[in-house]
Amino acid sequence: MSGKKRLTPENRRAVIVSAALAVFADAGYDRASMRAVAKAAGITTPVLYDHFDSKADLYAALVESEADALISRWEQSGFEIPDGSSEDLFRETIVTIFDWVSANEAGWRIIFLDAPSDPAVAEAHRRRQERATSVLATQFSKVPHFYLSVPLDRERANDFLAEAAKWTVNAIAAWWWGNRDLSKDQIVELTSDLLWRGLGHVTGEPHDRR
Repeated sequence: MSGKKRLTPENRRAVIVSAALAVFADAGYDRASMRAVAKAAGITTPVLYDHFDSKADLYAALVESEADALISRWEQSGFEIPDGSSEDLFRETIVTIFDWVSANEAGWRIIFLDAPSDPAVAEAHRRRQERATSVLATQFSKVPHFYLSVPLDRERANDFLAEAAKWTVNAIAAWWWGNRDLSKDQIVELTSDLLWRGLGHVTGEPHDRR
């Protein structure tokens, strides 16, 4: 007996998510339709609704998948400070983030540009933003000292700096979408300039705080 092998529900879901990524990245959340996603996935719209209850649920799954892929990349780069340099650690993180962004245009748009107000999508964004802050806070915890103008306990200082750095990178990634005459290397340098000139002062690198 011949014919196509029937996909498992997990594999079918993966096919749908891959197709949806292309559709949403091309059309944006508001203009994309479940019918277009179904067509791109090679299935009928009712089959698509067997896997995802709504467009918002599908988009939330994309947010989770793409954000997790990005965050995992910089987690894998490690948390150790090369040669005792905090600057090297955070520059490596910036390079890792923008390497991923430049190689994943669909994920770039979904994570940094589109921000649908639907509660399911907003919740997916919120959870991934919290995870990103947590990972960055772990990196900040490896820095020996902070010299902040306002005394904060170390854990709170880690969270504060992680949140500030994260939203700076988010804003630059969104800005870069419309300014791609600048290369990835230039964006890395500009981001490093912006972040490290403040962080270097706060951490005591490269000069002691005066």
